[in-house]
Amino acid sequence: MLFAAWTFLAVGIVTTVVTILESEGIRGQAEHDASTGLTSSLLPVLERRAGALSEDELSSFSSTAEGLISDRVQAIQLWSSEGGLLASVGRSAEAEPPLTKLVTAGGSLSQRLSSPEGDVLATYVGLASGALVEFQQDYGPIAASISDSRSRLILLTTISAIVVLVLLQTILWAATRGLRGEYDRLLYLYRSGEAIRSTLDLTGVLEQLVRDAAVYTRAEAGMATLLDAENDELILKASYETETATSAQHHRNVEEWFLRRCAVTGETVSAEANSFPYDRVLGHGVGTGEAVSILCVSIPGRERSIGVVTLVRDRPRGAFRTTELRMVEEIAAQAGMAVEQATLFGKVRAYADEVELNFDATLRALMAALDTKDSVTQGHSERVARLTVSLAREMNVPKDRLVDVERGALLHDVGNIGVPDAVLQKPGPLDDKEWEAMQKHPLLAGLMIANIKFLEGATPILLYHHERYDGAGYPFALEGKAIPLEARIFAVIDAFDAMTYDRPYRKALSTEVALREIKANAGSQFDPEVVEAFTRMIARMPATELRAA
Repeated sequence: MLFAAWTFLAVGIVTTVVTILESEGIRGQAEHDASTGLTSSLLPVLERRAGALSEDELSSFSSTAEGLISDRVQAIQLWSSEGGLLASVGRSAEAEPPLTKLVTAGGSLSQRLSSPEGDVLATYVGLASGALVEFQQDYGPIAASISDSRSRLILLTTISAIVVLVLLQTILWAATRGLRGEYDRLLYLYRSGEAIRSTLDLTGVLEQLVRDAAVYTRAEAGMATLLDAENDELILKASYETETATSAQHHRNVEEWFLRRCAVTGETVSAEANSFPYDRVLGHGVGTGEAVSILCVSIPGRERSIGVVTLVRDRPRGAFRTTELRMVEEIAAQAGMAVEQATLFGKVRAYADEVELNFDATLRALMAALDTKDSVTQGHSERVARLTVSLAREMNVPKDRLVDVERGALLHDVGNIGVPDAVLQKPGPLDDKEWEAMQKHPLLAGLMIANIKFLEGATPILLYHHERYDGAGYPFALEGKAIPLEARIFAVIDAFDAMTYDRPYRKALSTEVALREIKANAGSQFDPEVVEAFTRMIARMPATELRAA
């Protein structure tokens, strides 16, 4: 709108200035044409009568001039070079001309004069004798000619201005539409790239790729196929159906000439076919079975094509345009790096999962080996680890922390490696020195895993599982909620397992007796909320399952 307003103002100003300038030119041209036309026809007749300016010639001049007076020519006068009036015929609009009107021989000068009878155009022409002939003609026809010419000028300039405005607005509209279209295209490309790069899941990347490409090109279906570098097979991974707006995941080998050609050459393939082999590619029928346009665009990798995005559109909608082809190529180019990153991330994640599984297996083997040092506590670490995880779930501990809870429970006695076997397996009460050695095992456990970042989350149980809710525990004498939740949970499980299995100093207690003992110490040794949750869990768990845990 602002551009339109400024354009209208600029065209209006230019049109006005041109009209004014041309109007003045029209007046001057009309007066020049009128004077030239008159003098060219009358001057040769009069010039012969005013040769030597004698009385006879002046009389002949007047007689000849008298015969030339008409409605058009109102007066003819003859002036001497000194400005004296030598002869005058007709109604003169002015007695004598100003000196500035005098011109040289062969020259001429015209001006508009006013009189009571009406305006006239006076034309002065210099003669060879030095005299001047003045012709005065009616200005009315000249004024009418000027008016007509100016009307035509105004009409012409108005039409021209309108045409210019329409052209400028059309050009502006076309340019704006083109810029808007390019802006929308780039915005779509940017958002598509953002969505594709926002995930490291390979299937998610490919689903986003085919969805964006199919929606932009108005295709009936889109498919993403990856090239297996090891066996050189084309594997369909994702598809999108526009009519139902649904995405699907696949893992099936496909072998079609257009896919193979695009994957091998890396060049875009645009073709038309009587139908598309949906059954062979997708495994089920899609579309109407009519003639289709097919577009295959390579998904570029760092060294070679890593896959193909394929779009299928019914022939009535027309072949894929150049702009659509270029857009799909740009989306595929953005997806290429994302596909490689997602593939690499998948491999790294698989390696990491394998390492984590091996690590957990190693931990279990280590703790099992540690438990075998004491036949009485054999299997203790595995049992308390399982029950601790179950109780943590009961208390809504976040799922991502359960692995650390399990590892902490498994490793809770790892510090016993630094405690003498005589102290660990002593059947009677410990003396002060032995008790002091025993109280160091949580700190020893913390020191042992301090530099293992993988086990950082297990630290709360290792360090604080012997703290008491009333603050009478060790090694830091923490109290209440200052003790980490994982440690408060484990303390209940550890005590329950110790009471329900044989120890050197006593026989195993029943589940009911052990549960009563734990409830009796709620608020002193144990967190009451944890005891309440443990009671609920035990009530739901069969005795056989509890012992198997």
